Amino acid sequence: MTLNAKATIVTLLAAVFMLTSVASAEDYSLTQYLNIQYARLPDFSPGGLELMYVTNVSGVAQVWRIPCLGGYPVQMTFDTNGVDRAWWCPADPTLVAVSAAMGGSERSQLYLTNPMGGPWKRVTESDQAIYAFGCWSRDGRRFAYATNERNQKDFDIFEYSIQDGGKKLLYQAEGSNAAVAYSPDARYLLIERTISSAASDLLLCDRESGKTRLLNRRSGQAIHTAPTWNESGTGFYLLSDERRDFTGLAYWPLDGSAFRWIETPEWDVEQFVISDNGRYLAWTVNEDGYSRFHLRDLERGREVGPSRVPLGVIEDMVFSADGFRLAFTFGTADRPYDLWLYEVPLDKMHQITYSATGGIPLSYLRAPQLIEYPSFDGRSIPAFWYTPAQSQGKMPVIVSIHGGPEGQARPDMSGLYQFLLSRGYAVLEPNVRGSTGYGKTYEQMDNVRKRPDAVRDVEFAAQWLKARPDVDPTKLIIYGGSYGGYMSLASLTSYPETWAAGVSVVGIANFVTFLENTGAYRRALREAEYGTLAADREFLTGISPLTHAGKIKAPLFIIQGANDPRVPQSESDQIAAAVRGHGGVVEYLLFPDEGHGLRKTRNRITAYSKMIEFLDANVLKK
Repeated sequence: MTLNAKATIVTLLAAVFMLTSVASAEDYSLTQYLNIQYARLPDFSPGGLELMYVTNVSGVAQVWRIPCLGGYPVQMTFDTNGVDRAWWCPADPTLVAVSAAMGGSERSQLYLTNPMGGPWKRVTESDQAIYAFGCWSRDGRRFAYATNERNQKDFDIFEYSIQDGGKKLLYQAEGSNAAVAYSPDARYLLIERTISSAASDLLLCDRESGKTRLLNRRSGQAIHTAPTWNESGTGFYLLSDERRDFTGLAYWPLDGSAFRWIETPEWDVEQFVISDNGRYLAWTVNEDGYSRFHLRDLERGREVGPSRVPLGVIEDMVFSADGFRLAFTFGTADRPYDLWLYEVPLDKMHQITYSATGGIPLSYLRAPQLIEYPSFDGRSIPAFWYTPAQSQGKMPVIVSIHGGPEGQARPDMSGLYQFLLSRGYAVLEPNVRGSTGYGKTYEQMDNVRKRPDAVRDVEFAAQWLKARPDVDPTKLIIYGGSYGGYMSLASLTSYPETWAAGVSVVGIANFVTFLENTGAYRRALREAEYGTLAADREFLTGISPLTHAGKIKAPLFIIQGANDPRVPQSESDQIAAAVRGHGGVVEYLLFPDEGHGLRKTRNRITAYSKMIEFLDANVLKK
């Protein structure tokens, strides 16, 4: 290369640098921010050389695969509605199970296909039922799943035979039952029965005798979840909060003796995975929303600690069959979720996928500050506080409440938040009482009659903001989805003078009609949290935003999916009509091809473009 050619390249690079350096976060469009991609839910091929995962790179969640040692990703599914996830057969590299539902309805069906993107073979039957994939047997000859096909309410456990396509009923009972793990020899199947957000049971199904028995002694008193067999099938590991405030990691032998604790930090052990050969055990601890990584060599006692993975959120850990590789999803508020791979014997960590950020430089994405504020009873409420890189004058603030209520705001990527920050909005994301991650005492502090206390926590978040010199107290906006949508509506009715505007995404407006109309399979679980129609109808009516719709003074923006089985469209219909009937300002967007929230990128762009126009017109320009 000549000196002149080199000089030309240097000049061009300098020009590109100057062009990019003068751009700023606000120069990028909402479309770009909402096209920030993710890669999640990894699963190894039987030989451990490839990873299968789910990404929204095409605008809706699809399954892709990528070589572990580097290479080009290949798309495997092309369903118009997208997919839930996929599971590679542990014994056959040409066979994959896929779960997918139509139009956001959550009535997932199960299919078999091959990783080359071949045709799907449907193995489930009723369009009106839900089929939840459970687990493959290690020999790949069968998989177990749960379905509410019998009565739309209770989930029974079935087994599907790969050899002949036959289906066998393994366990039939009331409640929300899930198939979790076959023993290594496939004689036993562990079943988890969810009773409420604070209680779950474990059952052992003997496939030879056909008998199923309850393992834990005190049914419905604690969480017993995520059981994973040891290599010999003589016991299993699990997560439990038996006689504890936080979830710990334990081992449960099948010889009739009690389980023993392995890790009991004063935070929740949120997930774990053990290699098939029983040598490596990995787990993460949820510390104030951040994941702390741990891995232990059970033969040598060597341990890898939290410093091996950057501070962020870790999900979906899975070992390769030989135990030499550990894949997981990792992301932060200023870095999209991507697949990472840890080569255990070599102690090497590297990123596998690189999700696009819509052309937005990573340096323009903002991470939050972890703060606490005092509530009405002196309790400190944890929250994530996002502020714009540059702000002129006092900031408008969006207080965003997570769904659940058994959920947790965590410092992970939100393209919507990042766009709002680029436009000068700040975002406060509190984990009000009732949130998970802070112990079951805290989680149960909003149950039934204590529901208004959580709404008061939101009001005290507003008071904390009003006391800040950098916040405009006249421009506070309340935002939430699902249960967070209820909290948004309840804040508007309980403290109408506080808010300049409100946004409800698939929010609960009336607890009575919600419990009457939500999916039959969900009602018992929701009544354990909110109260029952038989005993608490009057109270539930009293705290429902619909009862007090006339108190709403702030302009209200509503987003709803027509196929929502959790919070039906009727909830948004009711509150929109009631607020309009009292002379209030409402804009209501209904999406016919969505369910509980917005999954399709094109719909998210439409909805949030109009939402931001609404907020700009009704808050910023006033």
